Amino acid sequence: MTVAVVTLIGGLIGLVLSGAGIVNGASLIGLRLGLPPLVVGLTIVAAGTSAPELAVTWRAADAGDPGLALGNVVGSNIANILLVLGLVALVGAIPIGRRARRIELPVMIAASFVAAGLALDGSISRIDGLILVTGLVVYLTWMIVDARRRHVEVALEGGVGAERPTGRRTLIAIGTFVVGAVGVAVSANFVVSGAEEIALELGVPDLVVGLTVLAIGTSAPEIVTSVIAAVRGEREVAIGNAIGSNVFNLLFVLGLVSATTTDLPIADELIRLDLPVMLAASLLCVPFAITRASITRWEGAAFLGLYVSYTTYVVLDGLENRVATPFGIAALVVLAPAIVIATVLETRRHHYGSTTEGRPATTDNSTVLE
Repeated sequence: MTVAVVTLIGGLIGLVLSGAGIVNGASLIGLRLGLPPLVVGLTIVAAGTSAPELAVTWRAADAGDPGLALGNVVGSNIANILLVLGLVALVGAIPIGRRARRIELPVMIAASFVAAGLALDGSISRIDGLILVTGLVVYLTWMIVDARRRHVEVALEGGVGAERPTGRRTLIAIGTFVVGAVGVAVSANFVVSGAEEIALELGVPDLVVGLTVLAIGTSAPEIVTSVIAAVRGEREVAIGNAIGSNVFNLLFVLGLVSATTTDLPIADELIRLDLPVMLAASLLCVPFAITRASITRWEGAAFLGLYVSYTTYVVLDGLENRVATPFGIAALVVLAPAIVIATVLETRRHHYGSTTEGRPATTDNSTVLE
């Protein structure tokens, strides 16, 4: 058991460090190729931060562990909203920019519902994977065209673009990218083997490990990036990180793995509980986008409370503890009405034009996905 824990933790640390190498290296390579910074952020960086999820999901699917594979994707999406945004909101209110309201948030919700709909027949097939990948290609094509248009407009207005890296920095970036890619692949093997051993020792399903331990571990890049940005006062980055990662997890990670490896069977528990929780977490951002209100500290605490309650129930249910059912009912009866009431009050407060401390007006700055 100790060896399995050390293997898992070491693998997760390797994923975080290797993922950072991929993002940094790929970003500099993109700039060297002359891509606008916005395009680099919306595509290369967004895909790079999903590299840990891709490596773990691919390795788990290849090893015949669909519970780990799907649990990692769904659990990461839940963690990106409830855990990441909850932690960042505790640092300070999170404004939701115009781009996130009009583009990224609707795309994330649409991708979530499409993925959940494809899973209702009991599996994510190769055809389903091709559908998700096609959605990603369409989304990326539109983003790149739009971002390049914005880049040209800025240049015509006399704006200054990012400086291209030198030849030496480019070589270092290529080396960093290659080392990061190899590191992610190797680390994923340690993570999956460690997680499998822990699940076997504790007697819990692989799905539970994927939804909790792996989900938090592979979401570490988003957590670290968002919290650091929040401490620096760049809290708008958090919403872009969370939304962008969720879109790539569904369309890029889940789509690519299922399209290129094998059909992924969906556990009944995933359809009954975890996919609805993922959809609900995505929809939690809608009231704030509609009212243009920020996510405050109190609401961030509520997000964290929901995440702790969800993970606690998942673990208790996986261990077949008799406390699981009453705990789930209590959490649903107490937390769900509280969130609904808070949302209604928030909408009324905005409708009547009142202002509250800690809820600053949202700017119209575009949110860059990372």
